[in-house]
Amino acid sequence: MISTVVMVLLTFVSWAGLEALYTPHRTHTLLGLVGRLWNVLRFPLFTFFWNFIISQNNILLTSGAIFINCAFYAVIVERVFYLFNKKRKPTLVYNK
Repeated sequence: MISTVVMVLLTFVSWAGLEALYTPHRTHTLLGLVGRLWNVLRFPLFTFFWNFIISQNNILLTSGAIFINCAFYAVIVERVFYLFNKKRKPTLVYNK
């Protein structure tokens, strides 16, 4: 559930960041922050395949790439939550 929420949130922030990156007059502070956040969220697909994705000029390809990037980050966040919860849960010792 947490990874799904994170994935949806990252998809929205990625689209907003991509749009904010190309906004010529970023007067709003939040818009500038989201635009700079795109440089982080574009890893791994847009970092490695930027020229190919942009040259195709296909909204479905771009949307799919953003979805895969967000799924990548959602898996990372889910694993981090799993590790933190695993460390917090006490282990039960059964005496025979």
